[in-house]
Amino acid sequence: MPSVTITLPDPADIRRADPATLVEYARAITREMNRYTALLGLVVTKTETDGIKVTHQYTSAVQWLMHTTGLSEPAARQIVVRARGTNSLYAIDGTEIPGVAPLTGFAALAGALTPAHVDVIVKTMTAMPCTVSEEDRVAAEKILVNLAVNTSPVEVKKAGDRILDTLDPDGPEPKDPPERPQRELSFQEHRDGSATLKGKLDNLAYAQLRAALDPLAKPHSAKEEGRDTRSQWERQADALVDLVRLAMTVDEIPTHGGDRVHVAVTVDYETLKSGIGTAMLDYGGVITAAEARMLACDCKVIPAVLGTESEQMDLGRSKRIITTGQRRRLVMRDRGCAFPGCKSHAKHCDGHHIVYWILGGPTDLDNLTLLCERHHRLIHCGGWEVRMGGDGRPDFIPPAHLDPLRRPRRNTMHL
Repeated sequence: MPSVTITLPDPADIRRADPATLVEYARAITREMNRYTALLGLVVTKTETDGIKVTHQYTSAVQWLMHTTGLSEPAARQIVVRARGTNSLYAIDGTEIPGVAPLTGFAALAGALTPAHVDVIVKTMTAMPCTVSEEDRVAAEKILVNLAVNTSPVEVKKAGDRILDTLDPDGPEPKDPPERPQRELSFQEHRDGSATLKGKLDNLAYAQLRAALDPLAKPHSAKEEGRDTRSQWERQADALVDLVRLAMTVDEIPTHGGDRVHVAVTVDYETLKSGIGTAMLDYGGVITAAEARMLACDCKVIPAVLGTESEQMDLGRSKRIITTGQRRRLVMRDRGCAFPGCKSHAKHCDGHHIVYWILGGPTDLDNLTLLCERHHRLIHCGGWEVRMGGDGRPDFIPPAHLDPLRRPRRNTMHL
C-alpha cells in the first residue's frame, strides 16, 4: 500500500473530490483505521498488564472492552485475541510474555495491515509447531507481512498454509487407537501461572459434566450488580472453578501426600497484612496480596519461621481458621451467600472475616459471614464493605458510585 501524505478529509472535501483523489482518500482513511485498531490492541494489553481484576474489577479483557467501548462480544473478543498475538504481555512479576507475531504488530501500528491480514498471520503463527526454530519463525512472519502489504487476506492464508506444510511436512504424529472410554485432559501452563485446558470426554462423562456445570453456569440475577455481562464461555469457566472448590470440601476426596487436597500460597506476613504486593502459588505463578487475603478468610494457615535469607527454619502445625461447628452455625444463620440478591447455596460459600483475620479480627460468629466466590472477591477488591448489624446479621455497604449515600443492604433471598 503506497504512502499517502494528504491529511484526512472532512465530508465537504469528499463530496467535491475527483475520482483520483477519492482513491487517495480511501487509502489514507484505511491506513488510519488500521493504526487505530492496532493502537486499541496496545490499550488492551496494557490494561491486562496493569491487572483487569485489581484495577477495573472485571474478570476478563473482553468484558472490560465491551463495557468501555460499546463493542459487541464477538468484536471485542477478536480484538483481544489479535492484541495478545501481536503485543507482549507482562506478568505481575514483570516477566515479558511475547506475542506470537510481533513483526505483524509493528506493521499494523504503521497502518500497513488491515485487521483481517493481522488475524490470518496470527492464526498461522499460532499453528506453527513448537519444534520450529526461532530463526525460521521470524523468517516466516517476514514473508507473510511483506505479502500482506500488497495482497488479500485469502492469498496470505494460502501462503501461510504452504509455510506450515514446509516447516511441518509430516503433520501431527498419528495417534494410537484410542482406549475406551475416550478421555484426555492436558494443561498448557503459561509464564504468568495461568493455563489453557484442552481435553476430550466420552459421551457419558460429557453428559455428567454438563449436568453438574449447567446449574452453576446460569447468569446471576442480583439487582445490586446489574445484568450479568459474562459470556457463556466465561460463565462455564466460573462454574468449573466452583465445582472444583466444592469437590475440595468433600470428606471422601482422596488425600495427596497424607493431607487433604489443597492449594498452597506463600506470602510474606507484612504483604498479607497490608494487602499490597504479591503471593506465590505452589504450581507457579503469582496472585495479588488482596486475593491472598481473601483465601486467608477460610483456610488452613501454616506459620513458617524464615531465616535472614528467607530460608525455611521451622514449619508449624496447620490451624483451621473456621471450625466445623462455627460453619454449621454460619449456615443456620445466613443459609447461603449473604450478599444482597445472591441465591448461592451455603455449600458454594466461604467464611469471610468482616474484620480481616490478618488484621486481628476474631474467628467469632459475630465477625463471620458466608460469601460465594464471586461476592467474596467483590468484598475484598470491589469497593463494597460489610459490617455486622445490631441484630447479629450482616449489612452490606455499596461503593459511592452505586449509592452516594452508601445505604446498608441485606440479602432477603434465603428468608
